[in-house]
Amino acid sequence: MSKYRYVAVGVTLAAFAGGATGLAATAATAATAHPASAAVLKVASVKVAVGSTNKSYKVLVNAKGKPVYLLTGDSASHPKCKGNCLTYWPAVTTTSKKPTVGAGVKGKVGVWHHNGMKQVTLNGHPLYTFAQDSAGAALGEGLKSFHGTWELLNSSGSGMKKPSSSSGGGGGGGW
Repeated sequence: MSKYRYVAVGVTLAAFAGGATGLAATAATAATAHPASAAVLKVASVKVAVGSTNKSYKVLVNAKGKPVYLLTGDSASHPKCKGNCLTYWPAVTTTSKKPTVGAGVKGKVGVWHHNGMKQVTLNGHPLYTFAQDSAGAALGEGLKSFHGTWELLNSSGSGMKKPSSSSGGGGGGGW
């Protein structure tokens, strides 16, 4: 049986996203990071909020299907997401010494031991989920907070730049 810690988020998204405008988060419940028993990371199709549209993209998700992010400039040697940040951006954790990944996930998976948790890393980047996301839906892409920008990850573990909400961009660009 999974244990959840429910967090009532009664602040606007702009307040913890470092000035992002136009979005407001209502009170919500969010599960904390869940130790993975199966593949800790896998590739899945996720609807990504871009402006007023939602388009599906293949990104990394955790064992529960929630999109996985990195914080630019964050690393195990220079962590930016700690304390209050972990309330909004729960760490992807594992109970395994050597976590497994799903088909199509490329890159070096590791485990960073700190603050009593085993946080999953990919290519040296600590990994997080966003409390406002749900399985299959990403709202945190491109938010600026906690001294960096939150980016979804592609199958090789690279941060993906937020796609343009305008049409006619022509070929791919990693998305």
